[in-house]
Amino acid sequence: MKKNNAIIFGILVLIAGLGLLFFAFMPNQAVFTVPIWKWFLAAAIIYWMVKKIVFSKTLANRLSVFLPLALGFMLFESEIGTLAGKGTDFVNNWIVLAAALLMDGAIWIIFRPRAKKFFSEYHSDSHDSVSSGKSGGDGEPVSFKLGSHIYYVDATTQSDVDIINQLGELKIIYQNTDTGDTSEDLCFNLVNQMGETTVYIPKNWHVDLSSDVSMGAVNCRPDSDVTTRTITVRIKNQMGEVNIVSDD
Repeated sequence: MKKNNAIIFGILVLIAGLGLLFFAFMPNQAVFTVPIWKWFLAAAIIYWMVKKIVFSKTLANRLSVFLPLALGFMLFESEIGTLAGKGTDFVNNWIVLAAALLMDGAIWIIFRPRAKKFFSEYHSDSHDSVSSGKSGGDGEPVSFKLGSHIYYVDATTQSDVDIINQLGELKIIYQNTDTGDTSEDLCFNLVNQMGETTVYIPKNWHVDLSSDVSMGAVNCRPDSDVTTRTITVRIKNQMGEVNIVSDD
């Protein structure tokens, strides 16, 4: 069994165990009069949702959960209506399904993956690819999702850096800034989606910044009076915050 599937299966087993405990302490609750076939379908919907939220590769796929939620509601509509005192058929299921499809479509439009196109606009294949343990070594961007991370950039070997941060807190720190060919210009491209990214750049570097911001903020520290190197920074920020600060 693959690791991802094992984790999801473990979550489903945990939910089943909690359900048995609930039944042991409160056996008369109406929720346990639900037909067994509905529980099997509910388990499949839970599996689908967890797999989308936890293991999807793109933010759009992670957030497009309205369809499985709608199907879950339709499955248990009669039970929900009975508990709420509204009757067993209190909502038009076709409207619920249409609304879910529209909301998932909106999520895809807003957060559809456009990182590769964004990166290709600012450097050609002749530039250096990202050299990192997190990179596939084929020029693919370095990607961070959820959690807190620190990424170190070697200014002597990484002239071009492509990074994606999704729903996480990321610190990017430039190292070896005074060695090698310090006259060479550098390029840094970032896609920040619902995350917080802080980029630490030497105070005596000139930052040539351009940004595309959707419901977020990009803040950049001012240049010093004398600059010794130029770094071109291109940022696409969606519902997040990016801060470019000095390294001291």
